[in-house]
Formats: sequence, C-alpha cells, structure tokens
Amino acid sequence: MPVAYASTPPLSAPPSTLPSINYYYHNTENYTISSTDWNNFITDVLDNRTIVTYNWSANATQDLIIFDLSYTGLNVYGSSLVVALSSIGSPTVANMTKAFWAVANDSSQVSGYTNIRALDTGAYPGFSWSTPAVKPMAVTERNIAIVVGIVAVTFILYFVFNRKH
Repeated sequence: MPVAYASTPPLSAPPSTLPSINYYYHNTENYTISSTDWNNFITDVLDNRTIVTYNWSANATQDLIIFDLSYTGLNVYGSSLVVALSSIGSPTVANMTKAFWAVANDSSQVSGYTNIRALDTGAYPGFSWSTPAVKPMAVTERNIAIVVGIVAVTFILYFVFNRKH
C-alpha cells in the first residue's frame, strides 16, 4: 500500500507572545514555561549554530519547532521536550538544554529522522508533513555519482557503437 504524504499546510506568523505551558517536576513542584523562557531557549539553543546547524533564526515560523500550527499548544516534539524537562527541573536555559539533548536522538515525526537530524536539516521534528530544507550529504553524493555514471556510460557507449569496423 503506498504511503500518503501530507502537503505542507499554510504556515502563519507566530503571535507576539508565545503561550505559557505548565508542568510538574517530579509530580510535586509546578512550573510555568513563560514566553520569555521559550524565547531564551529558542535564542540560546535552537539559534545556536554549534548545537543546531540549520539557520532557524532566518525562519519566521521557527516557533513551530515546538508549537502546533495555531501556536496555542505544543506539537509532538514540544511535548517530548516538556516531558523531559519535567524530570529535570525548572525552565532555565540550562535545564531546557538538558531536556533538548535528552530527546535529541529520539525519532521525530519526519520519517527516517531523529529530532536533532530533522532540526539540522531544516525540518520541523514535530510534524510528519515537514521535509528537510537541506538535503543530507549522502543524498547529494548519491546524485553526483548517478550523474557521473550516466556521463561515463554515455561516453563509453558512444565509442563502442561508433567504431569503424
């Protein structure tokens, strides 16, 4: 049965403030991740090119890395991040960075990609319709090899069939 891929829905610009999300640390302490906390995490982690190699800061909808399409709740990746944070502590950048790394190698919603690999290639890890903006090097190398192979075969066949007998 063929796999159906959803097309990218229209992406709206984020609101001026991101929603606050409540969570419990060890089921006892209640914390709220404020819009400021989210912005600090996005700036210090997701926009840090030594952590995530894709330039998300140039993307107006980068908040969709964490939030759903309405920017009112979390997507699958954002939920995983908050679940990891709930076992670490308060929503400081240091703790949110630990939560980021705790879920980095989990499978993303992008078929065949981990969360970090999806982020590094410009795909939103929380959405199955998202596709990498940057093709992995293996795909590029494969495409180059195919072109070189076609040129080589064409060259060889030209001389094989154009020999004078």
